[in-house]
Amino acid sequence: MLEMAKYQGRFYEEVFFPYLDENNIGHILHLGDYFDRRKYVNFASLKSNKEHFIQPMLDRGITMDLIIGNHDTYYKNTNEVNSPDLLLFEHDAINVITEPMVKEYDGVNLALVPWINNDNYADSIEFLLSANADTCLGHFEIEGALMMPGMTSQHGLDHTYLKRFDKVYSGHFHQKSELKNIRYLGSQMQFTWSDYGDEKYFHIFDTDTREMLPVHNPLTMFEKLFYDDAKETFETISNKDYTKFTGKFVKMIVVNKDNPYWFDSMVDKLHAANPLHVVIVDDHKHMDLMDDKELEGVEDTLTILEKYIDGLEIQGKKKPLFELMTSLYNEALDEHNYL
Repeated sequence: MLEMAKYQGRFYEEVFFPYLDENNIGHILHLGDYFDRRKYVNFASLKSNKEHFIQPMLDRGITMDLIIGNHDTYYKNTNEVNSPDLLLFEHDAINVITEPMVKEYDGVNLALVPWINNDNYADSIEFLLSANADTCLGHFEIEGALMMPGMTSQHGLDHTYLKRFDKVYSGHFHQKSELKNIRYLGSQMQFTWSDYGDEKYFHIFDTDTREMLPVHNPLTMFEKLFYDDAKETFETISNKDYTKFTGKFVKMIVVNKDNPYWFDSMVDKLHAANPLHVVIVDDHKHMDLMDDKELEGVEDTLTILEKYIDGLEIQGKKKPLFELMTSLYNEALDEHNYL
């Protein structure tokens, strides 16, 4: 989508590379999911990636280590066929990491771990238990980690395999979170509605202090506009700054609508700002407005699925069935969020 590509381009042009220039940073460590689609990539996306990221990086003499994520791999059970290897091989400045390794950065050993699957599971576990490093960075799916607000991962790697490290930093989930010594850094920009309201950052690893320093990305792609004529006046509606919705996905949530003229006025002013897409939610019971007490009784989709599977009278173990349903649900969620 053209507007999404423009949004990502703005991040690199206005936020990311200017910060690297100002602070004389010459190396990037990417924690996976460089490309989004596992099965394919379109030429428009490749062109955008080259113009907004690859070429500016090469022009500055910046190098990059790229750890493979699950979205980078064609097959689910091996990292052998992956898009970065196939599409970025011509650039000597880019090193694609497909197997666990320890690499030294300014005298600091870092354990780097790509996506763990059936093919590399045993070697990855052995590496995690013996790597000569205090800090680990990778693309992990950890059981119990926060996937998105209100939803935790029901399967994945046991966090105890990582307990020997002082700190672990991971890509994979878009939402920032912490579990024991593991810190999910979250995506550096907004990609779907699941990212709404979540402050986005890229991070700088200080090799002197071994601290991960967040750098805020102020640019957003998803916005909400609330209409409540019990709390508004025609003047406040007229004087709102609607330009912040230009070129963005917008949900207009109607709390109270007793004055149709005021409502139509807000809708007209919103559309005049040329948002990319507008959805009007005319429902005061919308999830965005529920307070904590109302939310206590709400079960997420995976919880409902788990209870349903637990209630089935079937032979054999139910956990593999739930893991399969979870995998299918997450794939469907990814497809839906990008529509």
